Amino acid sequence: MLTPARAAAQSGARPLRVEITGISGAEQRNALAVLTIARDTKKGTYTLAQVRRMDQRATGEIETALQPFGFYRPTVIHSVAAAGNRWLARYTIAPGPAVRVRTMSITLTGAGADAGIFREAVRKFPLQQGDTLRHLPYEAWKLALLTVASDSGYLQATFDTTALNVNRETSVADILVRFDTGPRFRFGAVTFNQDILDPSFLATRIPFRRGQPFQQQKLLQLQTSLGEDPYFNMVEVIPRPDSATNLEVPIEVDLAARRPQAYELGLGYATDNGPRGRALATFRWLNRKGHHAEVEVIAAFNQQSISGKYFIPAFGNPTGVLTLIAGYGLLNPNQQNSSRTFIVGPQLSRRRFGWRETFNLNYQRTSFGVGVDSGVVKLLLGGVTYERTRSDSRIFPSSGLHTRIDITGASRGLASTVSFVHTEVNGKVIVSPTARWRVLARADVGRVFTNELRSLPPVYRFFAGGDQSVRGYRYLSLGPRDSLGTVIGGRSLLVGSLETDYQFINRFAVAVFVDAGNAMDTFTLSDLKEGAGAGIRWVSPIGLIRLDGAFALSTAGTPFRLHFSLGPDL
Repeated sequence: MLTPARAAAQSGARPLRVEITGISGAEQRNALAVLTIARDTKKGTYTLAQVRRMDQRATGEIETALQPFGFYRPTVIHSVAAAGNRWLARYTIAPGPAVRVRTMSITLTGAGADAGIFREAVRKFPLQQGDTLRHLPYEAWKLALLTVASDSGYLQATFDTTALNVNRETSVADILVRFDTGPRFRFGAVTFNQDILDPSFLATRIPFRRGQPFQQQKLLQLQTSLGEDPYFNMVEVIPRPDSATNLEVPIEVDLAARRPQAYELGLGYATDNGPRGRALATFRWLNRKGHHAEVEVIAAFNQQSISGKYFIPAFGNPTGVLTLIAGYGLLNPNQQNSSRTFIVGPQLSRRRFGWRETFNLNYQRTSFGVGVDSGVVKLLLGGVTYERTRSDSRIFPSSGLHTRIDITGASRGLASTVSFVHTEVNGKVIVSPTARWRVLARADVGRVFTNELRSLPPVYRFFAGGDQSVRGYRYLSLGPRDSLGTVIGGRSLLVGSLETDYQFINRFAVAVFVDAGNAMDTFTLSDLKEGAGAGIRWVSPIGLIRLDGAFALSTAGTPFRLHFSLGPDL
């Protein structure tokens, strides 16, 4: 401590520094956060009198800071001294014996006292007899118990008693908790505040029935379902427990309508397809039943198309959508591969077991030429697709999984000139070992079952190579060839990719990758072509942009090729 003489000489205003020893980690961080003298070190300069006043409070503040960690009897040695041109406050702390849990008593009362959700919550109480008394997991458990109650409809649940009785002399604690669940509320009537759609149609979006137990998760599902529809740009689901009658909670849904029409123009570029323009007209609601439509035009060097879709929601199922499709397209990815296609027919989709299930029944007429093969094919196509995407971000996910299973076929004699079954499975997974590193794996497997492959349009044959296939090779340049050496596609597809990227600054990442695959008549690993390279990723204002450079390792001279693409990873 300073002598009176030295204190008088050194009492001028100076900056302040605080040192804490004897504790570390969370205990030290909490002590620094609680200590007034530590919080004020960056606020300017202080006189000795000011420093001493703050120091007099430090011992009590340190005791308070250590109690959440189970230390109720710390010993604090403190000093204030001049150190160069600043004051130095030192605190040496001996935490003392940890308080241990001696007894616990947790009692449930109310209508939900025997409910499994509460019994499970009690079983997960984070402190056991003999444990160090730590306040943070105890308080977190109390909050979790209230959350479980609220989410499950026990909207009046409350703690009658929560007591931590600590004996400082013997360093033991007794825990007493009494929790009253109260009654369980149920869903009441749902009111939609809007004037563009029939309430009976909006009722198909409700994932619960009146009288069922109240659950917050169901309200979130309702909000998500309405938000995914094209009609509204604002959805707010508001329960009104204060207005409950006979324990039924009325639900109000505030909805703000979007404009009835929207028009969109877009430009893009990818090495597979070259420059691309797109125009889309969307008619968000055509009647009070929620019918909507869109017309799309695509123009690129190797693709031109126009299509129209008419959507009838809630068809046969609350999540069902019947889509009537008509379109015409010209596809010519290279000089040896071209097709003209007209297609019309219905498509029915719905959510099922977490997947999007889609059934198709389309009539298609295609005239095509691929190498020495050409013809006109008429097909009545039936098919089913299952697709699911889960990720933590739409643009640049750190974890996610995309899976797609597609089966399509036609039968000669059933309004078709060719019989075949086309099957394909695509999968992609993203994991992040650390905050800045990602690992991406991709696989595509397909097979066409037919005796008439050369009579099929190229869209139902398999090709490989390009931005989304085997990099280092031109788009659709891999596959079986005809007598003139032109790639005409195969019965089988096998493609795999492994990639890792590192985000070196915000919104930018570098990547390295290796791809392997081919289109073949039979699955033969020796026929796989390999490509490898590196690239850069930019999370731009218009989406994820990729620029890759890849070497075709299975081609003589390992030629190099640039690949550019835009769009999400999954």
